[in-house]
Amino acid sequence: MAENFQLPTTWLAELPNAEHDGTTQQIDDVVQGFQTENARFLEKRGAVHQTRQNEDAVWLSVLRDPAVKRLADADKKEDSYATASHYILMAHAVLPDGEPTKQEAQECNQVFKDYKFSTNGSYAAESDKLIQMEQNFQSHQAFLTQIGAWTFFQKAVEQARLVRQYLSERAMTKGEFVKGEMKSARLATDKAIAELYKTIEAMMELMPSAELTNLYNQLKGIELYARQYYLGKPSSSSGTTTPTNPDNPTTPDNPGSGSGTGTITPTTPDTPSDPGTGSGGTSDGDEG
Repeated sequence: MAENFQLPTTWLAELPNAEHDGTTQQIDDVVQGFQTENARFLEKRGAVHQTRQNEDAVWLSVLRDPAVKRLADADKKEDSYATASHYILMAHAVLPDGEPTKQEAQECNQVFKDYKFSTNGSYAAESDKLIQMEQNFQSHQAFLTQIGAWTFFQKAVEQARLVRQYLSERAMTKGEFVKGEMKSARLATDKAIAELYKTIEAMMELMPSAELTNLYNQLKGIELYARQYYLGKPSSSSGTTTPTNPDNPTTPDNPGSGSGTGTITPTTPDTPSDPGTGSGGTSDGDEG
């Protein structure tokens, strides 16, 4: 019977930090509400609760770090100003031949290409490139002022310098250390949940009950919801597996209480459902 009831956990590693924190909190809430005297289950459930509390504390410390918010705000402004100046250049660069601003606009636009500038780069990469590009644009300052791009580019450079400053502040306030803590906390939570799931599957094989099946359905529902709505993956390739939105769904702003349940009908598929790739990546907030 055990093969009919699979609770994979590798997909948890693919969730961004906010969704991981909220989803594992739902799992913790569901298993804490299960009534049993099985000592093994109680031990594993306690480990899940303990690791969950630690992860939640680390995640909240990340959100409270003032340098993180200032860094994100500066990067957002930097992106907006850099994009505005770039768009102005591109608009002049594609004007018909003979327009007086076209040639110099193409020369300036080439600077963006040479530096391979992208607002999707890391905080450090974006800010460093913009500060270096300013030197390339010095000889074109009059032209850039004429077409209205210089002011925006200067504002982008100003924000880039702030990004550098906040990166240093984040490191001084153990921001980098906190990221390492977050990764460790996530791994500990995932391991505890995996161990608990093994116990649940063993109990379902040795002492099946309607209560255990209901617990399985709730946990499977959480998994399927996260796969579909957070990871954009199909809920299942076989069987009746329709994820339902929990009564209190998680969002980055609202981790939720995990009180909701998903429902599925356990079946015997021809092949096990895809447990996910388990890439182990974490969202550390270091992307622009």
